Amino acid sequence: MHAALAQAAAVTAYAAWVIFVALHHEAWFDEMQAWLLARDNGLGMLVGHYARYEGTPALWHVILWGAVRAGLPFSGIWALSAACAIGGAAIVVRCAPFPLLLRLGLLAGYFYGYQFSVIARGYCLDLLLVPMAAALFSTRIERPLRYALVVGLLANVNVFSFLAAAVMGLELLARQIAARRIFQPPALAALALAGVCGLFALWTVWQPADNGFLAQAGPQNPLAAMLLFVANALFDRVTVWSAINQAGPEYGIAILLSVMLLGQIVRLAMTGRERALSLALLAAPILFAAMVYSEPWHAGVFFVLIVFVLWINWDNPVIDTDDAQARRILIGALVLLEVMQGAQTLHSGIEDIDGRYSAGKPAAQAIMAWRSGHPQGRIAAFGMQSFETQPWLGRNEFANYHGGMPTPQYVNWATSEPWHALPKPAEWNQLLTTRPDLVLAAQIWLPSAMKQDPQRAACRAGYDVAQVFAAGIIWRGVVIDNPLILFARATSGPCAKPDSRPAPSPA
Repeated sequence: MHAALAQAAAVTAYAAWVIFVALHHEAWFDEMQAWLLARDNGLGMLVGHYARYEGTPALWHVILWGAVRAGLPFSGIWALSAACAIGGAAIVVRCAPFPLLLRLGLLAGYFYGYQFSVIARGYCLDLLLVPMAAALFSTRIERPLRYALVVGLLANVNVFSFLAAAVMGLELLARQIAARRIFQPPALAALALAGVCGLFALWTVWQPADNGFLAQAGPQNPLAAMLLFVANALFDRVTVWSAINQAGPEYGIAILLSVMLLGQIVRLAMTGRERALSLALLAAPILFAAMVYSEPWHAGVFFVLIVFVLWINWDNPVIDTDDAQARRILIGALVLLEVMQGAQTLHSGIEDIDGRYSAGKPAAQAIMAWRSGHPQGRIAAFGMQSFETQPWLGRNEFANYHGGMPTPQYVNWATSEPWHALPKPAEWNQLLTTRPDLVLAAQIWLPSAMKQDPQRAACRAGYDVAQVFAAGIIWRGVVIDNPLILFARATSGPCAKPDSRPAPSPA
């Protein structure tokens, strides 16, 4: 009874934290891009065409498509990620085989406590589906259908989840064969379901030759990428409350701690029957990150898979004193990880509450205020973060995007798209030669001189800085400045060019 009350209290406290922070969070580009794609496209076009340009299977987009048509506004997108996170947290607290304090500590971990719960992206589905798969794992041979359904859904979340689901699906096939159940109706139905879901995910994510986003990914050092991926999942730095990102000796110490913890997890897996599955689940995402592509937040999927591996191996027998000592070391390392990530969760939440994650909404309000007095004026956008305004605008207001047509409002990643969401600095000067009346620019994509002294550089080009909208995305408590700058064409004063005329006013 006391344990049940403690579990309920923990999940309630976790839910309160996630909801409170999410209510203060301003959705940024990746959140709004998926929402706009779902809002402005039919289901067939969304799943069969646009999802693959986002580099992901389409399950999250399908959920958003349904949510939009059910009436959920963009301002409420956080409810979807929060619901997934809270559901997954309840499964962890109720069903995981770890000691209660370790279970509660997982909820404070960075990916459960902030990155995948507050920020509304498809990765929130991993927080729900992976614990579901772990909870169903022990009965997957006798009752394979529900496990296969979860694995099939997991395949449609993201590329890293797809790899994990492929491993789980193959293991399910092997177990059904070994148990001589392969031709029984439940096994056939389960394997067919998992296979169809996996093939569907592969079809939706198969990359087109003209995907301009992935073309931006440059070569990487495989060993460095592998170590960074593991560190981003576990220990990314020692001074966890620092506002400075990974650097210097403490980064090396963090990598060492991460590799040592991963080694203890592998040792645990090697003592049980699920060693092949466990090693494959750990190796597949690491190799993909090293050889193909990854971003820091992808390591969160690896973190959740580590929880799965720990879950299915936790009851492995402790045979001798070496095993007992290894188990104590593992528990101590996990406690340290949860404490350090918990500090980063708290820091990130405080920064999100106090600061502004995205400048999209105030920038959109400024644009509409200007538009009301200049209905014929030309407004241009520069850099993908400028599109964080689009959910807050009634239509596309940018003249340099599809000629100012009302739609689309989402970014088109095809290489044939003339507007570049990830522009080269030289494209800034090219844009200014068209003399738009107003330019909303993401500072990160501006030329160096413009970043260092925006007003002076803008003045030389015949523009004034009308307004700066401060914002900063957050990674493990570190705020990374990501402001938007609104430039207005100068029509008088020292910055005005001879050809500058006021934007047309209402008749």
